[in-house]
Amino acid sequence: MKRDDFARSPARRLVPTERGQVAFVPHDLPPPDLDLSRLAAPLAIAAQRLGELNGIGRTLPDPWLLIQPLQVREALTSSSMEGTYTTVDQLLLMDAGGSAREPWRDTVEVHNYRRALAQAMDSLADVPLSLRTLRNAHRTLLAGVARHRGADARAGEFKQRQNFIGAHEIENARFVPPPPSEAIAALDRLEKYIHREDRGGIPDLVDAALIHYQFETIHPFADGNGRVGRMLITLHLHARQAIRQPLLYLSPVLERRKDEYIDHLFEVSRAGRWGEWIDFFLAVVAEACQNAIDTADALLALQKEYRSRLRDAGRSANLVAITDLLFRSPVVTIPRLAEHLGVQYRSAQLNVESLVRVGILSEVSGTSNPKYFIAREIRDIITQTMKSDA
Repeated sequence: MKRDDFARSPARRLVPTERGQVAFVPHDLPPPDLDLSRLAAPLAIAAQRLGELNGIGRTLPDPWLLIQPLQVREALTSSSMEGTYTTVDQLLLMDAGGSAREPWRDTVEVHNYRRALAQAMDSLADVPLSLRTLRNAHRTLLAGVARHRGADARAGEFKQRQNFIGAHEIENARFVPPPPSEAIAALDRLEKYIHREDRGGIPDLVDAALIHYQFETIHPFADGNGRVGRMLITLHLHARQAIRQPLLYLSPVLERRKDEYIDHLFEVSRAGRWGEWIDFFLAVVAEACQNAIDTADALLALQKEYRSRLRDAGRSANLVAITDLLFRSPVVTIPRLAEHLGVQYRSAQLNVESLVRVGILSEVSGTSNPKYFIAREIRDIITQTMKSDA
């Protein structure tokens, strides 16, 4: 990290670290010169879109109709930003209990992201958002894959050695975050900031931008910081009830604008350019909200189309129950459906055959004992939204 790049930064202090290098320790939040007035216009747009998304969440007969597809997309894109890739089909198959194919290790890791995000969300009902929340999420994220991601990536533990970004050697790094002892102290102060009673007039969306920057700059884990930091955005907004349902996920938009995202975070550290970062963050929020709204419209239209097809298949109560389940879990097996419906295997099998005939389900090739079936049109809505983001 070039010391001269940060010589005039108002957002830090530099401390010595290993091999004669310096590390960046961010000043505590909030920034002393935060100008909320210049953010009024982008904040109004983002808040309006967020209000529309919250409205859709309240009117959906089952919010999980939208939550599950959005979380699948978030897991895929947030992971791909860190070089971990799998497909929608692979992830849905593993979510349904199937065995991952190649690249199986990456699929496990993306599946872990989904689990970590869901568990962290559920925990907010009982425990305030805290460092423990993030450590638990990290533990789940890297469960069974930590050695693949690096010997120092201990699942659920903060870093024990100096990390750095943008190079294989610290001397060539673009950025060096705080060393372990400084990172722990900075995290403690960040947690106090999140829990503060006096919000200082800072809107929740602006606060989310500040907190995300601070976490990413501290970079407290040996690996997984980007994914946990992006989880933190949704967790914070949900804990603050800025989003009533966990419907807002930024990674699909951030993946498309990854270079801008990284550069804006860097420029806060280098030159204290908070306004530009928050402006960018609010634009991403507005776009992510619109994408979620469009996804909801597509899913509701498909649900209506399913109802129409079911009339041709007899429209039994079991068929309706299965199609409703598909929006939560687009990949299913006959044994699972029999258990879900409380019926015998043969009855569930006949229902699946009916749904195959009307084009709602199709068999996943290469599966047996049990066979897996996928609602490809639901899968395609997730995939198409990801393509449109790209």
